[in-house]
Amino acid sequence: MIRKFFIGALVFVTVVYAGFWITAPRGVDPSGYAPLAQKYDVRIIRDRFGVPHIFGDRDVDTAFGLAFAHAEDDFATIQDVILLTRGTLATLHGVEAAKTDYLVQFMGVWDVVDAGYDTRISQQTRDHAEAYADGINFYASENPGSIAPNLLPVTGKDIIAGFTFKTPLFYGFDRAVAAVAEGRYGTGLDKTAFLQVTDEPQPELGSQGIAVAPSRSEDGYTRLLVNSHQPLTGPVAWYEARVKSGEGWDMAGATFPGSPLILHGHGPTLGWASTVNQPDLIDVYELTINPENENQYKLDGVWRDFDVKDVAIDVTFFGPVRWTFHEPLYVSAHGPVFRTEKGAFAMRWAGMEEMRTMEEMLAMNKARTQKDFEAALAMMAMPSINYIYGDKDGNIAHYYNAMMPKRPSGDGFDGINWQGLLPGDRSDLIWHDYHKFEDIPMTVNPAAGFVYNANNSPYEASVGAGQAVPADYPASMGVETHMTNRALRIKAMFGADDTISSEDFRTYKYDNGYAPTSVTDTVVKRLLAMTFEEGSDLAAGQALLRGWDYQTDVDNRAAALAVLTAKPFIMADMYHAPQPDLRAVYTQSVGRLKKHFGQLDPKWGDVNRLVRGDKTWPLSGAPDVLRAVYGVWDDDKGYLKDTAGDSYIMFVQWAPDGTVSSNSIHNFGSATLDASSKFYDDQAPIFAAEKERKLSLRMEDLLAEKTSDRRIGGTP
Repeated sequence: MIRKFFIGALVFVTVVYAGFWITAPRGVDPSGYAPLAQKYDVRIIRDRFGVPHIFGDRDVDTAFGLAFAHAEDDFATIQDVILLTRGTLATLHGVEAAKTDYLVQFMGVWDVVDAGYDTRISQQTRDHAEAYADGINFYASENPGSIAPNLLPVTGKDIIAGFTFKTPLFYGFDRAVAAVAEGRYGTGLDKTAFLQVTDEPQPELGSQGIAVAPSRSEDGYTRLLVNSHQPLTGPVAWYEARVKSGEGWDMAGATFPGSPLILHGHGPTLGWASTVNQPDLIDVYELTINPENENQYKLDGVWRDFDVKDVAIDVTFFGPVRWTFHEPLYVSAHGPVFRTEKGAFAMRWAGMEEMRTMEEMLAMNKARTQKDFEAALAMMAMPSINYIYGDKDGNIAHYYNAMMPKRPSGDGFDGINWQGLLPGDRSDLIWHDYHKFEDIPMTVNPAAGFVYNANNSPYEASVGAGQAVPADYPASMGVETHMTNRALRIKAMFGADDTISSEDFRTYKYDNGYAPTSVTDTVVKRLLAMTFEEGSDLAAGQALLRGWDYQTDVDNRAAALAVLTAKPFIMADMYHAPQPDLRAVYTQSVGRLKKHFGQLDPKWGDVNRLVRGDKTWPLSGAPDVLRAVYGVWDDDKGYLKDTAGDSYIMFVQWAPDGTVSSNSIHNFGSATLDASSKFYDDQAPIFAAEKERKLSLRMEDLLAEKTSDRRIGGTP
């Protein structure tokens, strides 16, 4: 009887599994996309470090080539990004990806893109996005073995939707959603509840950009530092490329997987660096639900029906086994709603109906003057991101760029706390417009001759006259007022140097010290005031820190204990989160060093490591210093593995005659995934040594060092 039962069960499972297999989606034959190459004519030359330089007569030729070249180095990540943008990543990666798939639908990304693709963006933008999509499809035709069944065809809409989905995440929208959904707050919601700190690095709160005008330079050059802090791998890791078309698209710099543009870098006449900013761009409303009808909420004294949408998420579990989960999504006049045990909460955020972000970025890529660049920013289609700008004419600027909600003010609104939980029963608290470009804080060509941002207040963008002034901006904007350690160091070093040389500029960028009044300084002083048992390791560590010089160079003997102890406090400060217990963190740090090194004072470079495959290199730097290194402790290896921070670095300069040159470095190399490639880690030792390579911008120099040269499409 038992034997018959098990045989029957086995037959049943086999039949069900076979049914899933038979009905599983079958991928499109990639070979059908091979003819796409006939639409384009592009030449891809890789330099001595494997970095692609992409040339086409038209912008679309070059966009096609950028997609193909990037796919050669990192197709798997590009594929993930596209599936994530569609809200279908769980079909490839299972239940762990279901949350992000839900977020895409919660944000209404595809409602926005489908409604506006043919009318809200220009034909030029659509052509550019579709050419990039064609480049991915063509790559798939040559590499059919690595394609997810439901990926093809990639379309221009996929590329546009990527910007609509991803850009709000840089100011923390995903963390806000998680906080609301999980109820990590009480009835007095404060937006700091959104910002949860963990031991993992949170690089979206890092980055710095600096521009120096000829008036401040020793030699009359304009200089620009491009120095965003990102994860070293993954969907928002930097990829270096140079693009040049006969229609005026000419940029060198870095981009993300799935992006058909250079996100920051330089052209022949101007350039910019990007850093994250976080003004108040999210509002949460507490709704009153009708006790007699849970599908209604009160607005202006009237019960209104929710719009209800069906969220369908397809999840693959193992092999062909998949299931579609359905969840109702409630939408009020404010925006989408989370219904939790603590109540119903609607969310509204900057960029929630925006799909023109790529169009703005394309205009920035093709800008040739400061007027062009500001005209692109004036579209106000980028939800947030600081830009630090420099050009060949000596203009410099910091733009605190963001889609700032135009919140109501005056009589009836004086008691409204836009930083807190808002009453959901008043329609006059639902904003519908944004401030104009000229309303945002900016510092343009200040008398001091330099500008900077290191995720700090826009009211501290230089020294002296010409900076943005707090009194000129309404409190409802929620403009940041804090200073990071990096900002304090930039202000001190650049502010004290009246004639900044090229070498000064580099030296200041690689500064690895902590400033007085920084979080680290405060933690160390608190620790030195504590009492520990005489003769203990804790007391010995305290004596070591008493002599620390606040530097984090590779040979520093006190930096390991100091940084391991201070890091959780730095991250808590970045995220306005509760601070941990100092004694507990310090005790853990002492224990780690004794366990793995047998001493409290190993060289910092023995602890702080850049890791690629089976190779490692010592690093100077630490969290929230200008040589930014955010490591995760590996207890098996006994060191901090660098996972975020300094990654792609570019120094740009324009000579007095307008000639541009640049040096750059990537944390690993251009071959993102191919460990067998010489370009997998060839830049890592240069990066660890705090050096860069000269970028070949002239064709004759590029041809002299090229490692490959391929033409796709065109006349045979």
